[in-house]
Amino acid sequence: MSAERAGRSGAPRAPGPRRLAGLLALARAALFWERLWPALWPLSGVLGLFLALALLDFPPWLPGWLHAALLVAFLAAGGLAAARGLTRLGMPGTEQARRRLELDSDLAHRPLAALEDVMAAGTGDRDSIELWELHRRRLSAQLGALRLRLPRAGLAAIDPFALRAAIGLLLVVGLVAAGDDWPQRLKRAVTPELSAFAAAPPAQLDVWINPPAHTALPPLFLTPGEAGAAPLAVPVGSTVLAQLQGGRGVPSLVVGDQKTPFTPVTADTYKVSLEIRAGERLAVEQSGRELAAWGLALLPDMAPSVEFLSPPGRTERAALRLEYLAEDDYGLSAVSALIQRLDDPSVAPMELDLALPGIGLARAQGMSFHDLTPHPWAGLAVEIRLVARDALGQEGRSDPVRTVIPERIFNHPVARALVELRKQLTLQPDRRLPVIRALGDIFGRPDHYFHDIVVALAIRSAERRLLHDPSPEGLAGAQQLMWDTALHLEEGDLALAERDLREIQKELMDALARNAEDAEIDRLIDELQQALDRFLEALAEQLRQQLAEGAEMGELPSNAEMLQSDDLRRLIEQARELARSGARDAARDLLSQLQNMLENLRANPFAQRMDQNSRNAFEMMRDMETMMQRQRELLDRSFERAQNGGQEFQGREGEGERRETNQTITGIKIRENNSGRRLKRS
Repeated sequence: MSAERAGRSGAPRAPGPRRLAGLLALARAALFWERLWPALWPLSGVLGLFLALALLDFPPWLPGWLHAALLVAFLAAGGLAAARGLTRLGMPGTEQARRRLELDSDLAHRPLAALEDVMAAGTGDRDSIELWELHRRRLSAQLGALRLRLPRAGLAAIDPFALRAAIGLLLVVGLVAAGDDWPQRLKRAVTPELSAFAAAPPAQLDVWINPPAHTALPPLFLTPGEAGAAPLAVPVGSTVLAQLQGGRGVPSLVVGDQKTPFTPVTADTYKVSLEIRAGERLAVEQSGRELAAWGLALLPDMAPSVEFLSPPGRTERAALRLEYLAEDDYGLSAVSALIQRLDDPSVAPMELDLALPGIGLARAQGMSFHDLTPHPWAGLAVEIRLVARDALGQEGRSDPVRTVIPERIFNHPVARALVELRKQLTLQPDRRLPVIRALGDIFGRPDHYFHDIVVALAIRSAERRLLHDPSPEGLAGAQQLMWDTALHLEEGDLALAERDLREIQKELMDALARNAEDAEIDRLIDELQQALDRFLEALAEQLRQQLAEGAEMGELPSNAEMLQSDDLRRLIEQARELARSGARDAARDLLSQLQNMLENLRANPFAQRMDQNSRNAFEMMRDMETMMQRQRELLDRSFERAQNGGQEFQGREGEGERRETNQTITGIKIRENNSGRRLKRS
């Protein structure tokens, strides 16, 4: 007996009555929890599925009767699931709690139940009593290891296909899709449209078509067309916008074979937006009834076309003249010229951007001047092809025309030799040695370039660069140095001034074409004025030198008008005023006339007389000044009459003034048109 007590002294102590009662209560709670989840799963699944559909805004898309039937179905399913769950739900008893403790503690022979047993026989036998007490002590010793495991939901047994995960995923997607609109979606889900027997509000339909932005066409507002009405001419890529208020049911937009449902905005307002790519009919339907329909005639965006109006030519100043005509159905974005060498077609072509007379023009006729004399291809036979592009990037190309890029004629023998060596490098870039030897020979004869140290250093630098730098960049740098040296020998500062003037002219014409800001236009006109002053000063210095060397001025006709520098400055200021007033096209025309004047002036500096083009330009300028002065006088007179209270004569006199102003403007337009015809003939 003492050994048995010693063995029991190291075993876990049996729990007291309070701890045992607490463990039994926890066991009953765990059993209730495990019964609760399987009982609630059908109801929670039905509610979760309905919430997911509501957040996705699915029920309002259904007809009212079907929406109501869906709500009844969910209510019935939820009620049935709740009833079945309640029948399965009950509070576990003490016997079940004991059994749960025994199973979680891995106890054999059910000791908790055995402790409740009583001695049936042998209550008067001492040995039997001691044996019974020993049996109870052994059972109590087993209770020292009592433990309760965490409750288990057991959903896997009643949901083997994991539908709960799919419903949970739908809920997450619905919450993300609903965003801040989730209260309204839930409200729409539980309030079906049941006014089937009530008169629906009349449907108010607004439909309009927005053509693509590059077409520059205004929006087209549609009204329900009559039978046999002509189809609507609509560019491909237009966007149809429709909004409907009232009626019953979700409307649909039908374009050809494509049917697109409207998007609900409020309870009875819907809208839709769709890009039209194909189809011959546009219609709006609601609840199987056609509300409106129109015929469509889709207009494809054709590629632009471009052609030469005259063969590429050479101006008096050795510039390349390109006269072109480009057309596009909606508007041109760019016109350029691709120039390809005929002697070596493997060389990448050169591309020149041609100035457009405006932005987004459907028809553009222009003349572009390009000074390519500094280019290494000057004097080479080439093939020129015009390329026109529209806003979509479509291209139209002209037939190729062969010509020779104008080259500058140099009178100074050393300058002429440098340009010829430069051309040899272009034609045969791998044969540098003969050019290097020729440069060394020129350098060794300083008498030929009057011992000019600048020329000597430039020739030696070009020679060394060709010798020590075999890269294409080294070749291009040497050619540029040889060209600048030739210009320095031939004309000095005049060539640089002429180059700067041409560059600022092109930049200003481009800025006017793209409708740049007034501040940028003013800045470029100021730079043009400064460049013109430098050019005229350099030209005058050259004339003085030529006269000092015995050059003779040509005889002028008796009716010749002298072109003064002040006239050119007035022409530039007039272009500035036109640009500020918004007449950008007129300013471009005036600057184009200025460019023609400078071409003629540079070609024949001794005869500084106005040709027919110059006289036409100045006639236009004087007419514009007269018109602007007349408008200022009319405004002043109107203001004075308003101050003096002469309202009774204001109507008649104002009408006369407007008629007089219109006559003045008409006269200017007639003269401008006549000038244009004279310019074209010349």
